[in-house]
Amino acid sequence: MTSLIPTPELRATALAALTLCAFSALALASHLHVRFFDHRGVHTLQVYAGVLAAVTGFGLVVLGPAALGREAAVWGLVAGPVLGAAAAPLIATADTAITRRFARRASTRPTPVRTTATAPRTRATRAVGAAAKLTAGAGGEGPAPAVERRWTASRRDSDVALPLVWLVAVGVLEECVFRGALTGVALHQHAWSLRVLILLLATAAFALSHIFFGWAQVVAKLPLSCVALALTLATGTVLGAVVAHALFNARIWRYQNTVRATAPRPGAPASAPGAKPRVQRAGS
Repeated sequence: MTSLIPTPELRATALAALTLCAFSALALASHLHVRFFDHRGVHTLQVYAGVLAAVTGFGLVVLGPAALGREAAVWGLVAGPVLGAAAAPLIATADTAITRRFARRASTRPTPVRTTATAPRTRATRAVGAAAKLTAGAGGEGPAPAVERRWTASRRDSDVALPLVWLVAVGVLEECVFRGALTGVALHQHAWSLRVLILLLATAAFALSHIFFGWAQVVAKLPLSCVALALTLATGTVLGAVVAHALFNARIWRYQNTVRATAPRPGAPASAPGAKPRVQRAGS
């Protein structure tokens, strides 16, 4: 099976579209979630998984099997999952070390003292278009009231509190996009400089997709991104990266469930002074 796009001109346009969709998958999922699915109770990661699956399918149409790796030898198909399973604990250790280092730096940073009690600032947005008509005064006259929008930490936690299958699915699909489709696009280029540039951008884009959890998680996801790329280039298939990412997300899921199980309930006494704070970790 090769590319389903026969002409070089259309293939070049499709490659550009594939690259743009792959890099903006999280932004597309976020917009779709807010616009169509949030009020239905659908989680962000579920929408993100759907977008990643669509980009992966588009990659298979444009690149053929190269969307999931170049022609790999038998040893690559066998060694990839084994190397991925072996790398997963090392990636998790590096992720934890980086996260804890950032947490220690944040805990030692002096807290600014406020001279007057002020409420935390929130961002107010004004409804426009059809929403403005719905929120306008009687008879459609008068300005639409401002709508308060805030993404709190509790909301962020609820967006990743999903069954294990969803975190594993997102991890697998992310590898198919960032290490599969984008690597295929990079290797499709004739100039080595373009190949290196696309691979570096894909590695950084995956780490930056965790920016919602803070810069600590962006830096902490660089080991996973780099190791997954190395496994893909070395074995010629995304199998190793898929296994490593799936096991890594499974470990994060187990850690988050442990934190939620041991978290104090409302009204429970606070932890003793000097107790070590739990570190927030993000999967996917």
